[in-house]
Amino acid sequence: MAEAVSQTIVKIPGFSLYRPRLGSVFIAILLISLLSLLFVWSRIHAINLEYNISSLERDIGVQQQDIKELNLEVAFLARDKRIETLAKQELGLRTPAPGQIIRIK
Repeated sequence: MAEAVSQTIVKIPGFSLYRPRLGSVFIAILLISLLSLLFVWSRIHAINLEYNISSLERDIGVQQQDIKELNLEVAFLARDKRIETLAKQELGLRTPAPGQIIRIK
């Protein structure tokens, strides 16, 4: 029952039926995959950094607007007329008489 099957090997120049070396193919695929993952990770990281930068720039704009408003408030509160009115009404101060001011040389 055991019949011997004869295999005929057809040789065509430049073509081989033998299995290529899978180790080198596997390493090449692995390197390409790793490089692709590195590229994708770097792009995602760059996009996240751009979002962070735009968020910080928006915060800087808000803080600069707050600084402008506070400078206006300081200018309003530091007016001489306002300070004189507060000194007279709330603190009970009055304008000095001509003899009360002494200049020291």
